[in-house]
Amino acid sequence: MGEVFLDAFLDTLKVLPFLLIMNFIIEVLEYKSNVRVQKAMSGGFAPLIGTAVGIVPQCGFSVVATELYTKRKIALGTLLAVYIATSDEALPIMLSSYAGVTKVLPVIIIKIIFALVVGYIAFVIQKLVQKRSVATADQTAATVEQNHEHEHEHEHEHNHDHDDNHDDEETAHHIHGCHHHNIDEADKWDGKNATKKQKAKRVFNLYIKHPLLHTATVIFFIFIVNVIFGIAVYYVGEKRIAEFIGSTGYFQPVLAGLVGLIPNCAASVVITELYVVGGLSLGGAVAGLCVGAGIGYAVLAKQNKSVKNTVLVIAVMYVVSVALGMVINALPQSIFGL
Repeated sequence: MGEVFLDAFLDTLKVLPFLLIMNFIIEVLEYKSNVRVQKAMSGGFAPLIGTAVGIVPQCGFSVVATELYTKRKIALGTLLAVYIATSDEALPIMLSSYAGVTKVLPVIIIKIIFALVVGYIAFVIQKLVQKRSVATADQTAATVEQNHEHEHEHEHEHNHDHDDNHDDEETAHHIHGCHHHNIDEADKWDGKNATKKQKAKRVFNLYIKHPLLHTATVIFFIFIVNVIFGIAVYYVGEKRIAEFIGSTGYFQPVLAGLVGLIPNCAASVVITELYVVGGLSLGGAVAGLCVGAGIGYAVLAKQNKSVKNTVLVIAVMYVVSVALGMVINALPQSIFGL
């Protein structure tokens, strides 16, 4: 049982540097960046960058992407691209033997292509929805202005929820700030009359204290999740899980996808090892590894304010990954060089 806590601690430790650095960067962006910089982080190359980052065998990137998404710094398509491309422990296992390379390499290639396809489809859909929402909001605002000129303030507030093209830095705080003190401090802060001590304290709170506390909170949550799922795997056993998945035949992608949803690197280990030894079909491996996003789901559930959005992201990941796995199983395996 002691190994469970040690493994959970080591897995959590791997995420720490990525999360800490990204939280410092996020703070700088939240208080210093303008709308153009924020848009660049959700630009047309974002899903491509997300896919490239996700390939790296480190679940820390899925956590970082989740943090950025919950603050709406990246688009949904970018998050999906990172999640699907995330390989976690698959690459190390693949590189450990020649047999692993020949079998898992097609899985990685499929994951990369699929991440780009899903990422850009979601990216385009989201842009179209945003344009339609903005157009509807503008039309509604124009009608309200014509009929009720005294409700100008209401119109401004309505457009604030739908239009991110404001250049005012404090407006960006309202949109992107994930903590209430961002708004409060922006309202109370008087930079012109502040003393050097007050300015130094503000810099410390914004750029050091806040990201450290935020990182500590998320890391603790990740550790707890790792311990819980580590205990579950310890008592159930990776072998039993592997045998159960391997006995499901054509429906392997369905169960492999459920295993992939487990927010722990143990899921990718079980799926990859089972596939390498021949206990899992290519479709099952693709489904499980495409769904798998490491600890990202756990952080998404904790950090994302919209429960519906969280459920939507997880549901989309599961459905599209399982569907791909079922299609692959229905095709001749010779197509994939196996």
